[in-house]
Amino acid sequence: MAQEVERLRAELQALSARDRLARNILDAAPDAIVVVDRAGTIVLANARAEDLFGYQRAEMLGASIELLVPESMRDAHLDHRATFFDQPSARPMGAQFELYGRRKGGRVLPVEISLSPVEDDDGMLVAAAIRDSTERTMVQTALRNARDGLEQRVRERTAELERANQALQTEISDRKQAEKALHQAQKMEAVGQLTGGVAHDFNNLLTVVLGNLNILARHLGNDEFGTELIRAATKAVERGANLNRTLLAFSRRQRLSPVPISMKELVEGMADMLRRSLGETVRIDIRHGADIPPALADPSQLEVALLNLAVNARDAMPDGGVLTIETAAVELDEDYASLEVDVTPGSYVMLAASDTGIGMSQEIVARAFDPFFTTKETGKGSGLGLAMVYGFVKQSGGHVKIYSEPGYGTTIKLFLPELRRSTGDRAPAEADRQAAPRIGGSEKILVIEDEPDVRALACRVLRSLGYVVVDAPDGAAGLELLDQHADVRLLFTDVVLPGGLNGPEIARRARERRPDLEVLYTSGYTGNAIQQLENLSSPVRLITKPYHIDQLAHEIRAALDNAPLSKT
Repeated sequence: MAQEVERLRAELQALSARDRLARNILDAAPDAIVVVDRAGTIVLANARAEDLFGYQRAEMLGASIELLVPESMRDAHLDHRATFFDQPSARPMGAQFELYGRRKGGRVLPVEISLSPVEDDDGMLVAAAIRDSTERTMVQTALRNARDGLEQRVRERTAELERANQALQTEISDRKQAEKALHQAQKMEAVGQLTGGVAHDFNNLLTVVLGNLNILARHLGNDEFGTELIRAATKAVERGANLNRTLLAFSRRQRLSPVPISMKELVEGMADMLRRSLGETVRIDIRHGADIPPALADPSQLEVALLNLAVNARDAMPDGGVLTIETAAVELDEDYASLEVDVTPGSYVMLAASDTGIGMSQEIVARAFDPFFTTKETGKGSGLGLAMVYGFVKQSGGHVKIYSEPGYGTTIKLFLPELRRSTGDRAPAEADRQAAPRIGGSEKILVIEDEPDVRALACRVLRSLGYVVVDAPDGAAGLELLDQHADVRLLFTDVVLPGGLNGPEIARRARERRPDLEVLYTSGYTGNAIQQLENLSSPVRLITKPYHIDQLAHEIRAALDNAPLSKT
């Protein structure tokens, strides 16, 4: 009997030693360990659990595991616990889940928990290894914030670089355009000086020839044959004098008598003569803008210039067509003047002649004002008509611009100075425009323009007004951008574009994709000329080049707001 008691005492001591060893191992674990039964009762907790949750071990033993769960999550935790006991295999051993625990004082802390099912004589238990993840979460948050901050700085720097690159490209483009315009101006100046010198010498020769013919005529008496020869020679001298006057006009050395002119009255006064001169196959359509102030120019030379433009338009329409003559008061601002040479910003009266003829390539446009340059057949043109127009307008302090593309006709615009040129006597419309703030927005606009300098200017102005701008040089690229940017609200497109897609066709395809898309056209052609060229049955929103940036701001806003079309 004594031996049995001794054996039992030894076993109890051994069990007690193993129990202490197991407890010491649990307490030495780096994570909190809590063991619960199916009812959710805590049956075991180690020292780290005391540190983590703030409860004494005696307070946790026998309590529900939900004691350690935030109140807002307890209902959900009950469902998760029941599911796990029913299907313990559904949670792989050691699986990590980010959860939240609750300390004794009520503070909620982030924890990582791994669950392990344990078989016992009384059934299944679940051992939860719990680790405070506060520091890890703080580190992750700090890393995430640092990463976000770094990405933001990269985006900002990238945006700065993109803006700087865009500004550099714009500056390079502007400089190339200015150099090109300067070269053209220098060429025209050189040709003008040469022509003027030749015309001066030619005048002297004609004077000598005509004088000697007059003297000879007096000495011939009744010699009919000699008199006839002198008469023919005199007519040739007169034709030479007329040619010389044209050369002097081009070289800006003709005598001008500028007076205030009503452009509307001058055009209307020539209308019947132009219709008779151009014939029945050419229909003349005359349009006048509102509130056109007087222009300062030589009326006789202006009539000759208009006649030259009309004749050129007729010759460009061998099968007939429409000649549109329009007048308007316009502003040439500093942005436009920066793209041209020898253009003074200010108020002008515009006279435009637009035909529906064959049009010209850019190579021909570049030479159109050169004296004696012509694309007509031999004997059908002297090549001096446009040269005379150019010289007259420049000598009058004005500006000439040609807009043309093969197959799309030609528009030639003459800008003559307003009679009112001083700041104190500025036209009311200009004064109102300078006083009124520019209206912008934040919508996204797609700009399609083949001329790089004009496209850069439009994008720069629109971005300065707050709009988001994407741009393309032709219709195909523009439609691709439209597909990529679902938030584009307005299509701002040139009418005449390379690549086979013109503005109206681009608008039609764009509205097939986006029926709600607003469209604003721009063109060097006048509004009525566009209607004729494209056979548009309804009015369109159109801003004609050159346009004032305030006018662009107004038209863009009106298009986005779907304001009624103006009747001008």
